[in-house]
Amino acid sequence: MKPVFNTANFAFRQVNYRATGDWGQACRTSREHFAPVETFEARFDELLGEVDALGFRDIELWHFHLHQNWWTPEHVEIALDTAGRRGMRFVAYCGGFGDDLPEFERTLGLVRALDIPLLAGNSRVFREQRAEFVARLRDLGVRFGYENHPEKTPQELLDRTGPDEGGLVGVTVDTGWFGTQGYPADEAVRELGERVIHVHLKDVREVGRHDTVGYGQGVVPVREVVEALSYMGYGGYLSVEHEPEQFDPTDDLLESLRQLRSWLVPHGQGARP
Repeated sequence: MKPVFNTANFAFRQVNYRATGDWGQACRTSREHFAPVETFEARFDELLGEVDALGFRDIELWHFHLHQNWWTPEHVEIALDTAGRRGMRFVAYCGGFGDDLPEFERTLGLVRALDIPLLAGNSRVFREQRAEFVARLRDLGVRFGYENHPEKTPQELLDRTGPDEGGLVGVTVDTGWFGTQGYPADEAVRELGERVIHVHLKDVREVGRHDTVGYGQGVVPVREVVEALSYMGYGGYLSVEHEPEQFDPTDDLLESLRQLRSWLVPHGQGARP
């Protein structure tokens, strides 16, 4: 297991963490900030610089920081060069991957260009055109982890996810959303077992709401999740996630990474890169 930085942590960065309760506000302002290719290099480097300062090297890229609908080869070249200069790499791409097949194909074109092997999130195409969705995953050798949000139990998540399609389709566990739904996330990962291919490791303040907090500040048994995953032999990434609307999460993220590394040490996995 290895910590990864999820750039969705900075979803509300462009409104200076003064959001109005609208996730679409994060999407819109991030798109407006990052889409123009003329300013992309400076702005993307600034973003990765903040991640670099926290001590992360592996990146899960949120789709509104480089989106399937507006990426160009120039965006990709800049992103790879910028990450490469900092010794970073992109290991997953998260968000929504398209409302129709052409948009999903653009998503796959982007992750192929970035050499990203994993999609973590959701897509209408997966729900409505599963066979075509899976065929395109298979063509490119990309895996898809369906992420829980409204699903209240692991079984409901498995029912939505369906068969593993030879290892191409699994589950991205969002521990925070299980907390919001009032389901113990450590029990959830045990029940999901080998279907877990990616983890969004997140804490939330209370059941029934999705106000994210640093590890240990909320209702999600984050350390117990890590222990359960280790016992299961999970060898994937732990994506550190915390996207508050009203404050900069940097200090919480730094402390969460420190805690996560300390939890991984007994399993021989907590050393700094």
